[in-house]
Amino acid sequence: MSLNLLLGFTGQISLGHSAFFGIGVYTTAIGVTRWGWSPFVTLPVAFAVAFVVGVLVSLPALRIKGVYLALVTLALGLVFPAFVKWPKIEWLTNGSRGLDKTGFKFNKANPTYELFGWNPWGNLRGQNVKPFYFWVGVSIVALVYLVCRGIVKSRMGRSLVAIRDNSTAAAVMGVNLAVTKGIVFGLSAAMCALPGSLSAIRTGTVTPDSALLTVAGSITFLVIMVVGGSGSLWGPVLGAVFYQFIIERTSGWSDPNRIPGAVRPLFSWSDVAPGSGIFALTLILLMFFAPFGIVGLWHKAVATVVTVVPKPAGTASVVHQETAPPES
Repeated sequence: MSLNLLLGFTGQISLGHSAFFGIGVYTTAIGVTRWGWSPFVTLPVAFAVAFVVGVLVSLPALRIKGVYLALVTLALGLVFPAFVKWPKIEWLTNGSRGLDKTGFKFNKANPTYELFGWNPWGNLRGQNVKPFYFWVGVSIVALVYLVCRGIVKSRMGRSLVAIRDNSTAAAVMGVNLAVTKGIVFGLSAAMCALPGSLSAIRTGTVTPDSALLTVAGSITFLVIMVVGGSGSLWGPVLGAVFYQFIIERTSGWSDPNRIPGAVRPLFSWSDVAPGSGIFALTLILLMFFAPFGIVGLWHKAVATVVTVVPKPAGTASVVHQETAPPES
């Protein structure tokens, strides 16, 4: 959703969101391991740090756009993994070895929360923690969705669309391009850092060579948004759910013998992960048949089924007004 706010509504291409994701990851990891902070206390800190970095990155966006802006953000995505492995800050990031023990500590002292005998949060004492992280993730998604919806439906949202359609006309109409682009870039970066922090808390281990911290992560975020439907609030959410569903369903296909027979000839010969291949094939098909993603496909299907038929000519009710006869 954060990338959609930047690209779908403002028209600014970013290939560096993996760096903002990494800022969230390393802010949480450093805060927990170096300074002893509670993992969830690091979430607002990561939000603030990524916001500042996003505003700084937006400065080139005032002069350039399109593919040139994409190249600038691509450089950011390439530099970040090398930066956290820089020997001069290895005392902080632990270099290429990464950091561990960055997660929430589950122990027997933690309470259990029940609602009418049902425990939706899982066992916080360490036996079943998946429901806990699920609801934390849902809460973050809901919060980010509400923020994005509030922005899009506000005056600022109309300014973003105006910048996307014609930045020159937007400036003539009184839109402050510098402030608007800076704020949206900062918010996009900050919201991208939140799942990064949650990832560090969930896995408990941070490495600079993780796929989502590289340019591959930026491309993954971009493809998820396009598959779901850019320019739509729900599009990135649906794209992420679909992506995770494909990855989970094909997680055991690394062994060619476990690939179902109907699709085995398509994926058994390739070294690419089957889940990534299926998702790439889905993207290609959507570009031909539904260029606006899953959301666009849904709207098209609804428009096909539910058709508003106008009344035939001559059946509309007509109000006749009686006119008084002319005076003789």
